Amino acid sequence: MSADTVDDDTQRSTFLSGIEFLTGEDPSAGSFLLVVAIITCVFIAAFQFTLPDPISLLLTGLVLAVAVISFIIGAVLDALDYFDTPPKNE
Repeated sequence: MSADTVDDDTQRSTFLSGIEFLTGEDPSAGSFLLVVAIITCVFIAAFQFTLPDPISLLLTGLVLAVAVISFIIGAVLDALDYFDTPPKNE
């Protein structure tokens, strides 16, 4: 095995293990997107029911922007096959 292959595996596993706190040990794209959607709904409901009109609309727009960014990150992780990797048996 060449040194480049070992370095790539180490770098990739370090990056992907850094986001493991969001997706858990055995990640799936569906659970990631479901968590993003639930959190988005909770924040939108909280803002709409508790704040006056101009502020709630602004914060709702910001929450939707963050949700779109999160969905894009989920799509990138899915394209990198992060959600298809089997868990490590250590």
